[in-house]
Amino acid sequence: MLLMQIIGDLGGNVTSDGSVSTHVVTGKVRKTLNFCSALCSGAWILLPSWLKESFRNGKFIDEMPFILRDEDYELKYRTELKGAVLRAKTYPQSLLKGYDICLAAHVHPPVGTLSTIVKSAGGNVIHGLHQVKDDSKTIFVACEEDMDEALSAVKKGIWTFSSDWFMNCIMKQELDLGAPQFAESL
Repeated sequence: MLLMQIIGDLGGNVTSDGSVSTHVVTGKVRKTLNFCSALCSGAWILLPSWLKESFRNGKFIDEMPFILRDEDYELKYRTELKGAVLRAKTYPQSLLKGYDICLAAHVHPPVGTLSTIVKSAGGNVIHGLHQVKDDSKTIFVACEEDMDEALSAVKKGIWTFSSDWFMNCIMKQELDLGAPQFAESL
């Protein structure tokens, strides 16, 4: 039976918009826009067996025993996905709450993708260092091609990190402001 039909039969809806998803059913962690948006928004990240068991029970069942375990994720981020899911569920769309995030022109993933993730994590996207209102509540995300602008941000006392740092924070649902800043890490 098709998983989408099971979801419908149980009263759920299928969406491709991670920011409104309540559940992501997958066998593997993916660093996609929808996955990151769903995680930031507090969605459950579950094994496909959750849907099969729900079908057998005729209703959606408790998610906790079915939170995805992904060995590659655990090796890369040195933590279990369960912790990230539970942090995001406790404080949905709040990882970046109160922060202005300035994205440099050459970041990867591209600015449009990162902007959507920033918003799903509760942050505010600003375009350019000239829009900074409060240095202590601004995070500048840069890459090597943006070195001049990154150094300018550092001189102003603005948190300056790489897009790898940003994605690690998103995937772990932990804002690591103690990490080496972008200019220091080169």
